[in-house]
Amino acid sequence: MSRADTSCVRRIACCIAIGFILVTSASRAQAAGPRAKPVTAEQAMTAYVSAIRYFNPGIDEAEARQIVVDIIRDSYDQAIDPRLVVAIIATESSFDSTARSSAGAMGLGQLMPSTAADDNVTNADDVDQNVRGTVLTLKGDLEHFAALDMQRQYVYAIASYNAGTGAVDEYHGVPPYDETIRYVWKVVVLWRRLCGLSAT
Repeated sequence: MSRADTSCVRRIACCIAIGFILVTSASRAQAAGPRAKPVTAEQAMTAYVSAIRYFNPGIDEAEARQIVVDIIRDSYDQAIDPRLVVAIIATESSFDSTARSSAGAMGLGQLMPSTAADDNVTNADDVDQNVRGTVLTLKGDLEHFAALDMQRQYVYAIASYNAGTGAVDEYHGVPPYDETIRYVWKVVVLWRRLCGLSAT
């Protein structure tokens, strides 16, 4: 088997596994529906702050709470699951607002300068602006793939956050880049855990 064939097989296997995880998540969440006990705002805040401080133990509670407020507000404004935003930011920067990549990505959501500009983010170090840019970028990725079934829409949008919509369009799915394959897997598994589901 050639290197290209091996890469294609890995990509297909990854997409199938991620698809299975997403479908299983949706059916379990639906089955749990009416029996789920409501959570108070303070319980939700505590859970989000705990998650953020798990990924970045050096962050103080006040800053973590402000990040939660920004994520919840911007996620609901754009009709995005805030737990997905938490999974994206945790994977991108481990909630380090000063994070910088060698490629030039900045802040919590690791926004590239052109992406930040597209989302009217003038200061990527500003937590509020960076979270808004992260949510808007994710929303744009989801809208780009809105014609697909929900499973592929989310997998492709998550892959696009890492590799760009151009790469996902070119490969008609998750690009065969090791980094992107690992990224999608990590985000989906974390998202499931944040939803109270098993990793697989």
